[in-house]
Amino acid sequence: MAQRSKITRLENAYTKQIQAQQHQNKSILTKQRKKRAAIIIGAFLLVCLVLSTEIVHAKLSLGQTQTEIVGRQQKLKTTKATNQKLQEHVKLLNNKTYLENLIRSKYYYSKSGETIYSLPSDKASDVTAK
Repeated sequence: MAQRSKITRLENAYTKQIQAQQHQNKSILTKQRKKRAAIIIGAFLLVCLVLSTEIVHAKLSLGQTQTEIVGRQQKLKTTKATNQKLQEHVKLLNNKTYLENLIRSKYYYSKSGETIYSLPSDKASDVTAK
């Protein structure tokens, strides 16, 4: 069997007032703690929101940068190919025999005593037509 306590409480106005004051103090502390917790949680959520927007912004910026890099790499590749073709053309132009053949075929330049006949089936461009 459960033993009853030998201490009894006084039920007068003073003890009721003290209990009411203690209850009021306890409820005030509880409200303050809840308010403080809400402020801390709100600040934490605000920091999380700011950081998440920064992360999203960084991801978008990274995607744009990656797209730009791909575009620039393609442009670099085409520029290198063009440069290679031009360098080959310069090498050919430095070759004396190629240069002579080019001038003779394109501009109908002839050596002294040589006659050039243009046939309709020739693919060479006409110098006078522009």
